Amino acid sequence: MAFYDGVTALVDKGGATDVIYLDLCKIFDTVPHEILVSELERHGFDGWMTQWIRNWLDGRTQKVAVNGSMSKWRPVMCVDPQGSLLALLNIFVGNIECEIECNISKFADDTKQCGSIDTLEGRDAIQRDLDRLERWACANLVKFNKTKCKVVHMGRGSPKHKYRLGGEWIESSPAEKDLGVLVHEKLNMIQQCELTAQKANLILGCINRSVVSSMREVILSLCSTLVRPHLESCVQLWSPQHGKDMDPFERVQRRATKMI
Repeated sequence: MAFYDGVTALVDKGGATDVIYLDLCKIFDTVPHEILVSELERHGFDGWMTQWIRNWLDGRTQKVAVNGSMSKWRPVMCVDPQGSLLALLNIFVGNIECEIECNISKFADDTKQCGSIDTLEGRDAIQRDLDRLERWACANLVKFNKTKCKVVHMGRGSPKHKYRLGGEWIESSPAEKDLGVLVHEKLNMIQQCELTAQKANLILGCINRSVVSSMREVILSLCSTLVRPHLESCVQLWSPQHGKDMDPFERVQRRATKMI
């Protein structure tokens, strides 16, 4: 929320802003254990805690099944298990901010940065940050998935400046999905509202076809459990305020009401 508040503030002033969406390639499977543990030590974790985490990470094995064939067990040397409550990757990615000039936001393997590009210095600052991020990735033995890295040009009179990450150009995109929310270059949420209502309607259709009972308690319970979470996910960010945005949700509500 704070990151996009900053983006909105820059755009409201009439300036052009570029938001770079970065994706670390398979970071859950590539971060070496030693680098993870050393990062914990740098953050002040005591020896007992780091040793406990080292023991938790060490000795893991995995195997792969493809078309019914199973591989042999292999040791896992580089991984922070997805879904683990320790969230070690958030600590690992935390040191990205070192010497970064522009505004940056991080969450596990999804990182984004933004800056005003009305001046050449602003555009150069973003490029310098991208060069620093590429050096950070190389030093920590991880890579950016450059096909998924995009730049969204926001604000009036954007020069549509192009940026490099490593030796490759970052492609421009009119909208990007950020933690489940579709952020458009015009900073409106029309597409997000339409996609959310469409997903809710699909779930309502499944309920209508699959559930025999039309009792109020059954339908309400299913709608509250399966439909409402989609309509309310991150609603603080994309909260619909215009009639054309709220109409799709009202149609979902009327359809659910008719099912009872």
